[in-house]
Amino acid sequence: MVAFACGGSTGGGGGSKGTIKIGSDLPVCTTGGQSTANGVKFAIDQKNAAGGVNGYTISYQSFDDCVQGAYSADAGVQNVQTMLGDSKFLGMIGPYNSAVAKAEIPIAAPQHFTMISPSNTNPCLTKEQAPPLPPCSYHAADLRNGNPNNYWRVVTTDDYQGPAMATYMYKTLNIHSVGILDDSTVFGVGISGAFETQFKQLGGTVVAHSEYQKATTSDWKSILLNFKNKSAAGVYVGGTDDQNICIPRKQMKDLGWDVPFGGGDGIETTDCINQASGNESGIFATSAGADATKVQGATATIAAFRKAFPGANDFGGYTMQAYDAANALMAAIGRAINDANGSTPTRDQVRAEMAKTKGFVGVIGTYDFNEAGDTSLKIVSIYEVQQVSDPSQSTGVCGKAAANDCFIWKDQINYATT
Repeated sequence: MVAFACGGSTGGGGGSKGTIKIGSDLPVCTTGGQSTANGVKFAIDQKNAAGGVNGYTISYQSFDDCVQGAYSADAGVQNVQTMLGDSKFLGMIGPYNSAVAKAEIPIAAPQHFTMISPSNTNPCLTKEQAPPLPPCSYHAADLRNGNPNNYWRVVTTDDYQGPAMATYMYKTLNIHSVGILDDSTVFGVGISGAFETQFKQLGGTVVAHSEYQKATTSDWKSILLNFKNKSAAGVYVGGTDDQNICIPRKQMKDLGWDVPFGGGDGIETTDCINQASGNESGIFATSAGADATKVQGATATIAAFRKAFPGANDFGGYTMQAYDAANALMAAIGRAINDANGSTPTRDQVRAEMAKTKGFVGVIGTYDFNEAGDTSLKIVSIYEVQQVSDPSQSTGVCGKAAANDCFIWKDQINYATT
């Protein structure tokens, strides 16, 4: 198994006392992964341009956990081991996918290596799922194996994200019967289960719940026909674009079946729009955080980012969450440098300072974290793919071939206030 490292030092600027490294582990073979890495790099470039962190230059290394076009937990573990083997790495941003985090936390925790994910949403990484959701197949404490917590995330979890789309489809779209499809991954099974529980509680009918595995599936028409023949008025998918979860959307058109297609943040991506190929409109997706383009305080930062990263797909659904995560980590590193009387801190000093983080002001909002590593921000945003005249005025998540088909913000639910 070969894991590829991309990038390296962020370039000029910074301080004169030496170099501290921050890594990221993301599926940069995907547009969602790369746009998330861009947020990390932008935050570090800004910090170095302003003099670094307490006299130290921050060097950024972007690691890719893709293998054959999809995220790989094995590649992620190898990337973490590479970082752990270099004492200059004091923390990382990532991973992007929950299944990768499940594999990485047990490797990083004994080394007290700080991990901050901009996008992990599986509840079981930090807590037990409460009924009526199914119990976790593993325990968060077991991932840490008696070590102090080393893992945080700046987004909320699927036990909010799945129910948010269930509520939106049932109440706003007036869909009362659905077929559910998941990709058999940790994320896909978890979010589809959370959706199903809430949809049934609202009074909806699940006509069928089917699963597939990417390695053995290229045609979903029999599953879709089963949903259609059982009068499903919509489809909900639990999964990610790199597991081909949006190709069924294209095949729905091939079957002449036009109903809404909903999912989680794994489909709020450029690659999902590309996979839908001619059937882009009518895709609905949630994201496990506030939409940065709707946060007034984020306007100037997004404008500066777009100037530095002008590509059509450089900005994505978790770019600003990654920006906040990187700044939270650098703030913890700064406090740890003070703890070390100005010297390079230990990994445990960085971890301990991250654990104390309260009231951290990011562009998305103000973050507190509980002892398990979960954020106090519990906003779920809802999007729909629509044609727009100017993609630059959208969320920025648009197709490549269908460049004017973009995810448009529709609504949000704040579970911290409900």
